[in-house]
Amino acid sequence: MEKIPYLILLCVLITNSVTGQKLWNKKELYVQCPVCYASNEVHRVFIPPSQEMLNQLKSGTEKKSDIIVNYSLFPDEAKAAFEYAVDLWELIIESPVPIYVQANWRALDQNILGNCGPTDYYTDIEGAPDEDRYYPVAVAEKITSREITGKSSPDISAMFNRKIQWYFGTDGNTPDSLYDFVSVVLHEMAHGLGFTGFFGEAQDGGIYTYYNEGDATSFDRLVIDNEGNHLLDTLLFPNPSEELKQAFTSNKLYAESISAKTDNNGIIPRLYAPTIWSDGSSIYHLNDATYPFGNANSLMTHALGKGEAIHDPGPITKGIMDDLGWKTIRIKHTPIKDIEQIKPLLFYTEIESDYELDTASLFVVLSTDSFQTQSDTLLLQATNITKQFSAEYLPVGGMDQFQYYLSSKDKKNREFRLPSKAPEKFYSVTIGPDNISPTIDHSPIAYYLLNGEDLTFTVQIDDNLGVDTTFVTYSINGVEQPPFGLQFNSGTKYSGTFNFNKNALKDGDVISYNIVAVDSSVAQNEGKVTFNFTAEGIFPPKISYTNNFDSQTNDFVLTDFDIYTADDFTNAALHSPHPYSSPETNDSNYNFSTILKQQIILQEEGTISYDEVVLVEPGDPLATYGDEDFWDYVIVEGSKDSTRTWLPLTDGYDSGFNSNWKSEYNSLVTGQESQAKGTPELFINHEFKLLNNGNFSVGDTILIRFRLYSDPYANGWGWAIDNLRIQSTVDASTVVLSPGNISVFPNPFNNSLNVEIQSQKQTSDIQINLFNIYGQKIETLELPNVSGYEKKYINTTNLKPGIYLVSINENGQPVYSKKVIKN
Repeated sequence: MEKIPYLILLCVLITNSVTGQKLWNKKELYVQCPVCYASNEVHRVFIPPSQEMLNQLKSGTEKKSDIIVNYSLFPDEAKAAFEYAVDLWELIIESPVPIYVQANWRALDQNILGNCGPTDYYTDIEGAPDEDRYYPVAVAEKITSREITGKSSPDISAMFNRKIQWYFGTDGNTPDSLYDFVSVVLHEMAHGLGFTGFFGEAQDGGIYTYYNEGDATSFDRLVIDNEGNHLLDTLLFPNPSEELKQAFTSNKLYAESISAKTDNNGIIPRLYAPTIWSDGSSIYHLNDATYPFGNANSLMTHALGKGEAIHDPGPITKGIMDDLGWKTIRIKHTPIKDIEQIKPLLFYTEIESDYELDTASLFVVLSTDSFQTQSDTLLLQATNITKQFSAEYLPVGGMDQFQYYLSSKDKKNREFRLPSKAPEKFYSVTIGPDNISPTIDHSPIAYYLLNGEDLTFTVQIDDNLGVDTTFVTYSINGVEQPPFGLQFNSGTKYSGTFNFNKNALKDGDVISYNIVAVDSSVAQNEGKVTFNFTAEGIFPPKISYTNNFDSQTNDFVLTDFDIYTADDFTNAALHSPHPYSSPETNDSNYNFSTILKQQIILQEEGTISYDEVVLVEPGDPLATYGDEDFWDYVIVEGSKDSTRTWLPLTDGYDSGFNSNWKSEYNSLVTGQESQAKGTPELFINHEFKLLNNGNFSVGDTILIRFRLYSDPYANGWGWAIDNLRIQSTVDASTVVLSPGNISVFPNPFNNSLNVEIQSQKQTSDIQINLFNIYGQKIETLELPNVSGYEKKYINTTNLKPGIYLVSINENGQPVYSKKVIKN
């Protein structure tokens, strides 16, 4: 994926999120946290919470949301003030999902009081007012009523300046020399809850971008100029462009928020857009001149004065927050299916609104020309089921199709539609004979492990008219078996369980199956898909296992990996896909794995050893397995419950495990993909004890699998494994080193040649030889013992320019050879 060269938006706070990889992580693109600045002016004023909020605080009224804060280095008095501000927001913001906040107490620039922002954004959210805009994670969770990231990953990141002279009281009696902490927390929390976006300045002018150019937030879609033009209108404001930059710095920007305008006596809110762009301040604050200190709406201006205490967000900020997604109408509807004959149709919908619905403005909007020239409406009326509304429609005789969408309004006159982009997007119903077959979407069964478990699978089946019958036919090694039906679950989801005699299956049996769906049309249109998979047996337990992969074997499940001699290799090995692929979607991943079908009985001090090449995307330099920025990795895992659960036998690792691997991976990176290929020279031996992780005990019988994890956007050559030895009683070679443990550089060289040796185990009797082109030995270095790391220099000052050979032996056996050139 292409890097964004002109914009690096930096949020000061880094959090330990465990969500999946994001494209901006790899582009080094971070969303700017809005900043609250310290004004040196003294504004001795106090705007208390509304009387309603004060009464709710005193009475202990049930909160509308639950905001949970994790504090880092906060003094106790600051925590108390922070919790008071949180209590106020919990009376304003309504969400069924807890909102997690990471709050850090750190040293910032002297004029910065704090900064804050969402940790993540989501788009194409079911039920969102605008499907293709990004919503902060806390808003997305509110709209969907489900946890997206979980408590281990905060929704909001906040940082407050420990160098500021703070007033931590909650009474608003802030001295002239101090800054009111409650006010700043209220201000910053508003940013974290969505009062922010992607607008920014770049060398090409104004821009908005996140994963791609044109990505914008639910706040950004509200921003207009003084003529009512939306800044997201690319016909007027190309992205990026000088026109956009001029708008950003026009001092004439507004938030087209219906709720805020309604609560502000019909006056549209004015935004802060100074004539010189200000990172962290421009656009995502209210205009200071319009809402000066003492104004009820002054909390969200860009700076706070000394002595100034504002303990109420004000009607404008609350209204804008409503229109960012905190107050919506959620419309749920199962689209009408096509029909073959004219008949009355019933539209059912569930409508839930945060504000009171305008029941006179709930419609099905109809058209027969895709809303090009005309439309009609049907009033949705309440049924006897709570929140359910319906309307009946009888198509006109001779009509062959019609289109529709749903529209609803609340008492603030805000309209919400389904689909949200209607009338550009709409539902369509066709009338007449049907010849369209059902669609079947199914991820093929990769294999069936003969571990006694039932083989259950799922499938998505849909039809424009409706599904009548679904079933599966299958054969084993070409012999037909009794068919079985599929169970309807919900929506378009079906499930099935193979009814074969598991005891009669054996390793290597091939099962071919057809998923068949018949629709409810007169023609009984049929859809069918065909797949194959293989039965994989589990072999009786043994204490040891060895495999050099030089002969054919059925010891592994080879749906992802394969055993063969790869290009440039001299012997066969166990290989992952080369290159392995990565998903192109945020928060997703691929797993490539192979299972050793031989069960192993674990022994005291039992080890696993193999030679390997690992060219997978390395994480950040200080990242370790389990960190968010530890990207792709390989791992060896065990299962003692027939593959139901897998636990690590050792921590996952990547190309950073060996400096030669990492250097090779990084040597040929194009875009997000490494073109570097594995070679035999990169093999190193890897050995560890099977009980080291503490996940298993002596006597456990386990299956072992090798897994390559790939997160989005970046990938490389993959993984190769050779000479596998598990608790082997075979007398292994006395050679410890592999070619990948050795580096010889530079090449070409001048007056010296460096030899680096890295080994997990102690080695002995290493001999480094330098030969000329005629095979004459020029130099010999003897290393009686090497433990961990050793670096040697060969003085080549007196050598003539030409080609030489470096040869390295261990215990008299050749390990490494390489041609080098002297300039």
